[in-house]
Amino acid sequence: MTTRPEFDAFAGDYDAALDDPWRQRFADHADFFIDQKCRAMMNEVARRNGATRPARVLDVGCGRGPGVRFLREQSWPTFGTDISMEMLREAPPALPLVAQDATRLPFADNVFDVVFAICVYHHLGESERVAHLEEMTRVARPGGLLFVFEHNPYNPVTRVIFRRAPIDQGCELIKPRALRGIFRGAGLRDIGTRYVLFFPQSIARHAAGLEDALGSVPFGGQYFVVGRKG
Repeated sequence: MTTRPEFDAFAGDYDAALDDPWRQRFADHADFFIDQKCRAMMNEVARRNGATRPARVLDVGCGRGPGVRFLREQSWPTFGTDISMEMLREAPPALPLVAQDATRLPFADNVFDVVFAICVYHHLGESERVAHLEEMTRVARPGGLLFVFEHNPYNPVTRVIFRRAPIDQGCELIKPRALRGIFRGAGLRDIGTRYVLFFPQSIARHAAGLEDALGSVPFGGQYFVVGRKG
């Protein structure tokens, strides 16, 4: 859920808003970062749930829908929602994306097997984060998995890129320990943390197994916290 109306201003050229020389060295397109995070999430779901494929998945704060696109290509039935109408207008029209308001997801209780948000929480105030995760939890089915991805504050390159990004001005990085506390506050269990984005695009396609094996090393460019709805 991109919860700030200023995201509308970046919708027409969102990639430019994220552009950075160090980021360009790491990957030649922004979708690489989303794809890698989705792969990491799929691996974690497999670790926790075995071979059972999720029946319904929700991307909260989907923007133009790159995560929805990637997961649907992997035969994960994924839907997206975002507060920014301008971002949604920039999405491919075939993707199942819907608009929402800032505090309520437009879905019934207990619908999705996996609910995730990518780089949303540093745009929320501290007082908003537990309520936001509780709303994500509401639409997850009992036993469903919740994922929140964020920039890794322990990675020095990530810190530099974050400080320079126009879209992140006025935001603060969130430490994994603090994010785990938000998960506990929202009543989730089996909480864990893994790190992602260790290798640039030129290497990553040949090192998928190593990327996953390094998940416990706190140096990847980003990380996620995962928990299960009781």
